[in-house]
Amino acid sequence: MLTPVATDSSPALSRVHDLRRAALKHSGRQAKLAELVAEAIQQDIAALGWPVGSLLGSEAQLMERYRISRATLREAIRQLERNGVASMRRGAGGGLIVRQPANDSAALALATYLELTDVSFAELFEARELIECLIVSHAAEQLSDSDIGRARQLIDLLRHTPPCSFNEELQLHGQVREFICQVAANPAISLIYVALCFVTINGRTPQRAHVRAKLEQAFITGRQLKLELLEFIVAGDAQRAQDNVRDSLRQLRELIVELSGSLQQGPTSDMSSLQLAPDFAIRKVYEKTAHRLAVVIARSIANSGLRAGARLGAEPDLQALHQVSRAVLRETVRTLELHAIVRSRRGQGGGLIVETPDPSYTIKLALNYLRHNQLPRHYFYSVWKTLQLAAAGLTAQRLDNEGRARLQQLQAATAAGRLATSRELDLCIAELSGNRALALFSHVFGAMAEHDPLPAALADKLRDSQTQRIQALLARDPSLARRSMLRYFQLLEGAFDATAPGGSAG
Repeated sequence: MLTPVATDSSPALSRVHDLRRAALKHSGRQAKLAELVAEAIQQDIAALGWPVGSLLGSEAQLMERYRISRATLREAIRQLERNGVASMRRGAGGGLIVRQPANDSAALALATYLELTDVSFAELFEARELIECLIVSHAAEQLSDSDIGRARQLIDLLRHTPPCSFNEELQLHGQVREFICQVAANPAISLIYVALCFVTINGRTPQRAHVRAKLEQAFITGRQLKLELLEFIVAGDAQRAQDNVRDSLRQLRELIVELSGSLQQGPTSDMSSLQLAPDFAIRKVYEKTAHRLAVVIARSIANSGLRAGARLGAEPDLQALHQVSRAVLRETVRTLELHAIVRSRRGQGGGLIVETPDPSYTIKLALNYLRHNQLPRHYFYSVWKTLQLAAAGLTAQRLDNEGRARLQQLQAATAAGRLATSRELDLCIAELSGNRALALFSHVFGAMAEHDPLPAALADKLRDSQTQRIQALLARDPSLARRSMLRYFQLLEGAFDATAPGGSAG
């Protein structure tokens, strides 16, 4: 029988109150008690070292610890289960069990938000190229002698294993991905890398024969590319490893264009016609009817052009439309509400009301994971720097009149000394990049950096940096925009010693 992990109920209750205040302060929305309890439980799991398989307590013990009702606890547990963090084991000796490693839970949270907001393939592949080039470069530079044997084993598998089933091939490619993450040894990069892979390819099996045939051929080519990638990493050849990534992604992009006609739609568009692959750790989330329906509803909102405040429909109408039970629909609504895609309104004219998607919940989950890892500054600064450099270049290229107006407002605030920190400008640049995946990741790492109080001596230099960055963007000069962003990070890295030992971050 498992022994419950001991935690003090008083700090647990206090933390729920603290989370409620923080939620109101930062997002302006009233988080439900169950959402706050779910976050408090996850923080407890992180504080314990994320002990997969451990028992956190029985239902009665958890109700006492957090001073909540059974209904609130069960809703909090459903949220934890939805994100793969923990699940309730019934029967004698049962209770809440930590189910999934921290990295999988955090990556799944990011992937789910990207999926529900229907980020396009074009955005995903733009982000994947940036992140995969970064992680294979780190792997090529940091491969140790003890890792070479494992690399050779994977090369032999890729070279000599006969063609496998669709799911087995994905597993084989997944082993290569896990090895690269292990060698790169930066949980911050790995988190984004895995999340992007989750949302683009994992966990789904195409049903149409001609699609399967094309993918099987793509796997053959992909095997050769993965084999070559491992050889480049063993050789310490970062440049050729990056070129290999670009070739691999180009092949995948061409396949998607051939099958769907465009990269402008996201991977959720065919959700209803796909069967879930049974071999992945995240399948228990993705295979749920409620998760699939949440994606379908989010997709229909995006396609219809409905704006915040529009009424989507009443519960009975939506049940009939999607042919699901009341329980499934309500779980679906909970998922959508967590990401502020819809809200429920009671009374006359009530039902589901369209909201403006809010990544706050997803960002908090990712932050819990990153803080759990207690990363040295240079680990997350190097990723944040890479993301913001890319965002600066893309914003300068894609700046429209609305974006210009936003930047001009920030320029006026800076000149008047009202822009106290660079945080608002950082977020603005990420959002104006035209890539929602990069913007989400930049929000996460920018929030990590917020915990570093800026030295007063930097104030004037940071104001100058803000002005230079805005001017470069308004001039629509990508090179100058990247250079001004680089100087900004040099200021931060110098102030916080956020460079990797022996070299510059990024």
